[in-house]
Amino acid sequence: MKLFLSTALLLAAAATSPAVAVPIATSFAATGADKAAIEALLKSYTQAVSTKDQALFETLLLNKDVSFSWVDAGGVKAGAKESNYEGFRKAVFEGPAFTQSFQNISILNDQALATVSLVFVNTTPAGSDWGWKTMQLLKVDGRWKIASEFFTSH
Repeated sequence: MKLFLSTALLLAAAATSPAVAVPIATSFAATGADKAAIEALLKSYTQAVSTKDQALFETLLLNKDVSFSWVDAGGVKAGAKESNYEGFRKAVFEGPAFTQSFQNISILNDQALATVSLVFVNTTPAGSDWGWKTMQLLKVDGRWKIASEFFTSH
């Protein structure tokens, strides 16, 4: 009975004690070394795509099974492959040459997780096209890696 009373008193005291609030971040804008490392990854990305350096590009990926898909106005088609790096690889590294640049870059991160959104512009002698891209990055063994990419194209 004493054990029951002691337990009940402890539970009642815990229920009436104010909980210690964990502060919630008000901003996830990347800063410092993480921001610089992610910006370096993005520079390597455009360099690899613009020079058709597939080996360099693949060092930026978490693995070759990452989610990598084009999304059109109708969304992702039922049954479409989300992990479609192979289709992207063929289009970029075996297709016609183009130069890619990024603009309107937003980098958010918390610990070992980052989200990048940006506008990409692909330029050829015939003209240019653009799209919006979002990437999820994970920090693995101290290096940022692309874990997924989804993009539109115009």
